[in-house]
Amino acid sequence: MSDPMSDPARYHPLQVVLHWLSAVLVIFAWIIGAIVFERIPTTETAQKIFALRGHMTAGLLIAFIVTLRLALRFSLDQPPRATSGNAKLDRLALAVHYALYVAVFGMAASGLTLAVQAGLPAIVFGNSDAPLPANFWDFPPRAVHAVIGTILISLVALHGVAALYHQFVRKDGLLRRMWFSGPTG
Repeated sequence: MSDPMSDPARYHPLQVVLHWLSAVLVIFAWIIGAIVFERIPTTETAQKIFALRGHMTAGLLIAFIVTLRLALRFSLDQPPRATSGNAKLDRLALAVHYALYVAVFGMAASGLTLAVQAGLPAIVFGNSDAPLPANFWDFPPRAVHAVIGTILISLVALHGVAALYHQFVRKDGLLRRMWFSGPTG
């Protein structure tokens, strides 16, 4: 097997690391925001702040990582586009990839807007004595954040299913492109 740094069929190892790190962080942020935070009783302020700190930190990291991924995408050689053997599915795959980027940046923008409107930076990271808002749904960006979150996690699931389709149905080894190179020989 050739060096992944020069293998035209693989993504650069840094892109691979950033891809999987962003995937894990998106799922982590979604679990905290959509499941954990919503189940913490309103009276548990310390737990809510802890969950918000994790969610907001993950969101900021995701935005940074995806920005870096985009910069690398434009500055490094990329493997040729994968094909499913169906032109319509190939166009859908391209649309899903673009939509993933748009959704990530939409999540970051709506999350930052919500955080600023709700005074969260000072409460969550600045040890302010201000109370958490009683209801985040009182802020319009919360609804936008929820809708984009649903779209984002749906796109992630579709992306994952497509990768599994390539791996187990088409058996074309597509996952090798976005995985860590194994031993040579």
